[in-house]
Amino acid sequence: MISVAEASGGFPALTRMYKRLVNDFISQLPIQPQTLPLVPTEDAFKHGMCGDTTYVVKGGMLGMRCREKKLFIWDEGDMILPDAGNGEVTYYAESAVLLAAYPTVKLVEAVIADAQLAKLWTRILTTQQGILVRLLSAHMPEESFTTTGFAYFEPGDIIIRQGEPADYVFSLFEGDADVVVDNVVVGSVSEGEVVGAIALLTHSPRSATVRAKSRCSVVKVPKHQFKDLIRTNPGMIHSLLSDMARQIKTLNGQVVELSA
Repeated sequence: MISVAEASGGFPALTRMYKRLVNDFISQLPIQPQTLPLVPTEDAFKHGMCGDTTYVVKGGMLGMRCREKKLFIWDEGDMILPDAGNGEVTYYAESAVLLAAYPTVKLVEAVIADAQLAKLWTRILTTQQGILVRLLSAHMPEESFTTTGFAYFEPGDIIIRQGEPADYVFSLFEGDADVVVDNVVVGSVSEGEVVGAIALLTHSPRSATVRAKSRCSVVKVPKHQFKDLIRTNPGMIHSLLSDMARQIKTLNGQVVELSA
């Protein structure tokens, strides 16, 4: 993905991670895509692209405009979930583009049926959220942009602090972290896991501290955006439940050890 404006820090790392996640996802997807070749066009919707299909760019570059303003360019390896709403968003190609097309309904059904696909899908969505936040910041005055989508933590840094309000969900896409309750390490989280969702979904303060064990890179998804993702992407629920079950199992084991 290429920004037509200067994107803020973390953008290159996020786009590399995004492409890797998409590649891992489609390599495990039990769906054979259709091929959609596009000729140079000002509106890809007039040449076979449609809003109920998810696309992966296999060759060339496809640009995106909103109200005639160029925002960014999808390139090889990017996944596109088209916005076919009211015509304000259009996709254009300055040269030939080759897309792999996956019916979105079938794709989501496959995600719901497979825990590993669900986890990858969740990571794709949260990483894309961070990318879009960075792209948005490149087009907005600094004083009007308040949402952080990407953050680094060094060993020992606090990612989540016990007792604080839950304003964000974090997707850890690099590194490892300890889960600490009342200054006692009770578990860990690693690359690919979503943390902080329980407190947000239950409207309660953070029940534990999450402390970076190694250098960590995370995508921060604001509360309202995370709830929108869950509502529109049921596959995320499957992945979250799997992660929560694993974390609860680990915590139970720690409780048994501490009480022995």
